[in-house]
Amino acid sequence: MLGFETIGNATLTIFDDKPVLTTDPWLDGKPYFGSWTHAYKIPNHQKDNILKSDYIWLSHGHPDHIDPDSLKYFKDKTLLIADHYGDRIYNELKKEFKCIKLKSNSWFKVSKNVRIKSFSDWNQDSCLLVEVGKKDIILNLNDGSALGWSKEIKKIISMYKNRFLLKLINWGDADMINFYNHHNEFILPLAAEKKSCGLSYAYYMKKWNCNYAIPFSSMHKYIREDSISMNKFVTPLKEHYTGFKANNCQILPAFINWDTTNQSFSEINPDKNDESIKPSQDFSDNWNDDLDNSDKKIIENYFRKFEHIKDKFGFICFKVGGSEFNLKYSNKKEGIEFSCPRNSLIFSISNNIFDDVLIGNFMKVKLIDVPSLYPDFTPYVTKYGDNGGVYSKTELKKYFDYYKFNSANYWLDYLKIKTEDIIRPKIEKYRSLYYFARNVKRKLT
Repeated sequence: MLGFETIGNATLTIFDDKPVLTTDPWLDGKPYFGSWTHAYKIPNHQKDNILKSDYIWLSHGHPDHIDPDSLKYFKDKTLLIADHYGDRIYNELKKEFKCIKLKSNSWFKVSKNVRIKSFSDWNQDSCLLVEVGKKDIILNLNDGSALGWSKEIKKIISMYKNRFLLKLINWGDADMINFYNHHNEFILPLAAEKKSCGLSYAYYMKKWNCNYAIPFSSMHKYIREDSISMNKFVTPLKEHYTGFKANNCQILPAFINWDTTNQSFSEINPDKNDESIKPSQDFSDNWNDDLDNSDKKIIENYFRKFEHIKDKFGFICFKVGGSEFNLKYSNKKEGIEFSCPRNSLIFSISNNIFDDVLIGNFMKVKLIDVPSLYPDFTPYVTKYGDNGGVYSKTELKKYFDYYKFNSANYWLDYLKIKTEDIIRPKIEKYRSLYYFARNVKRKLT
């Protein structure tokens, strides 16, 4: 068979008579400190295909894409890693696995009829083009946006008959959404509006010149007792098709087997995952555990490295158990308060994976005179710092210079994202005021 199948959360398996390539195989683990699990089970046949693949491509560091508990299955495989600044993923994995670092925008031959191009970007994401035969091309964007490569990728895609888009599209829960305002009132996320996913599919299919889309990178649910309330913001699979209208385009089922030779597909129907809710203690998190002095030193040493945070925030506060620990930078009124169990907080900081405790959405984040964690906190801490290994202004310049020279369309996409960074916090600021006023009105009436 020549073709591909989709399964799990963001897993794509390519066939050329046999399985030759699999992307982001999250099989066993419970990412984000046990907060996430699969929405659908992975059937044994599809799991077997994943395990037989010659190559494993890993897009980025989030544990629903690089699952530490699944890596044990791939000791005899070749891992394909994007060429990021700092090479954190490549350097860590090459200690135990055979790894190849893929140069961006360069074809890599996987088999007789399959070749791929990987593209890294400054958000520490990477995307993949997969050519299957001469007619099919797959754009696997997973969680990313192919920053710095949009024009180049669209030029390549235009040469193929069947152009498949695989991209994170949902209501918006696959990010940090457990926010509160300074009055300690929950801030409804954009996901609460449950906007039509179909409109987003139509937009992105037009943007990337794709005639097929497959729901992707969105197949999770919350399972920890302290995060299950976020399940009301998780997008049901049927909602991916709501409102979709586009000429000569189609959204296919989420789990399919596509036959390139016959230009047809069959649907895979995995069972829903009915796993029971887990207490936080199952993942070594006890909300009553306090910080000790060594913990406070770990927190302080970590956050004081970020020069940008010092410039933009007056303080960061940590409420853990019955203790409170404050880092003061200046007299600025802008600050952030994190309420989190000790174990996951200290583990995430000690291992430079602070994004994991954010996206787990059991940690409560209070925004004090700031509209959002974007653009001044999250990318500088979790992307440029944890993944890129850069903390100072001098290091940041080298970091962005690397992507400037390593991207075909750097300035085109950089200016777009900078504009969004300016607009997005303003929108979120006014949304917060709106929901606050609405809640006050409800209480009064």
